[in-house]
Amino acid sequence: MQAPEIGIVGSGKVAQMLLRLAKQAQIPIAGIYARNFSKAQALADKYQSRAFEQLQDLCPQLLLICISDDALPEIISKLAPRQVAAYTAGSPSIKLFSHPQLGVCYPFQSISKGRDLPATEIPFMIEGKNDLVIQRISAFLNALGAQYQQCGSAQRAHYHLAGVFVNNFGNLMLLEASKILNEAQLDMSPLYPLLNETIAKAILLGAENAQTGPALRHDQNTLDRHRAQLDPAQLLVYDCLTQRIQDLFQHD
Repeated sequence: MQAPEIGIVGSGKVAQMLLRLAKQAQIPIAGIYARNFSKAQALADKYQSRAFEQLQDLCPQLLLICISDDALPEIISKLAPRQVAAYTAGSPSIKLFSHPQLGVCYPFQSISKGRDLPATEIPFMIEGKNDLVIQRISAFLNALGAQYQQCGSAQRAHYHLAGVFVNNFGNLMLLEASKILNEAQLDMSPLYPLLNETIAKAILLGAENAQTGPALRHDQNTLDRHRAQLDPAQLLVYDCLTQRIQDLFQHD
C-alpha cells in the first residue's frame, strides 16, 4: 500500500521527528496545525508544507496528533467523523475517545532535540479502531522503514510505565551521579564504560542476574559511608533504592 499523505497536529519534539522522517522518506506532508500558529508556520517553511489556522481545514489521509495527553480530548473532539487520525501518546487508552476512525502510532523511544535517530531505531506500537486505520498507519511506517507491532491499550500502558523506569528514572540517576561528581570537581567520563556495561549485561544476562553493589551484599559500612556523603534529597532516593534491592534480593 502506498504511503498516505500525512498531516501533523503539534509542534513539539515528536511532531518534528515525524516531519523529519516523513521528509526523508519523501512522504507527502499536507500541512501542520499547532496551537501556536507561528510555530506551525516555521515548521511548514522548513518542510515545504503549509500551516493551518483551523484544524478542520487540514484533511490528510492520515492525521498524526503529536500533543500532550491532556490536550487530546479537545483536539480529537474536533475531528470530522471520516478523518483517519492517530495520536502518538503512549499512555491514554483508545477507549477514552469516541472518534470512529482513530488509531495510535506510539514511538517507544526517547525523543530529544539534537538527537536525530533514524526510523530503524524507533520501534512503534500501533492500534486502530478498524482495518482502514491500521492499514494507513502501517503504510506510513513501512514507508519510513520503521519496525512496529500492534499493541492494545492495556499492553501499551505497561510498556509506557516500564519505559519511565528505564529511561526517565534511569536518566535521573545519571543526573544525580553528575551532581555528586561535579561537587567533587571530577569528570563524568569514567562512568561511561560502567554505564555501557550495565546496560549490556542487563540485556545479556537479565537485570536480576546482573545486579551487583553494596546493597545486594548488605555491606553496611559502605552504605553508611555513602549515606554520609549525600544531601537530604539524595539520601531519600538512596535509602529507597537500597531498601528495594535488599527486599528483592533476600539472603538465602
